[in-house]
Amino acid sequence: MKYTQQDKARILRITTRTLQRWRTTKPELYAIIEASFILREAIKKDEDAIKEVKGIIKDALPPQ
Repeated sequence: MKYTQQDKARILRITTRTLQRWRTTKPELYAIIEASFILREAIKKDEDAIKEVKGIIKDALPPQ
């Protein structure tokens, strides 16, 4: 899932305007925010992949 600026603002409980302003006035903070959302997306993908692999393994094993 790719987060929009509106999604990010809602999650952070700020306005999109504040997020846009931080991009220019607080670039270090904005970079941290962007990195955290990239990590959040990566973790979700990893969790989905793990769930899929567990399902494949479960289906392949004989019933006990």
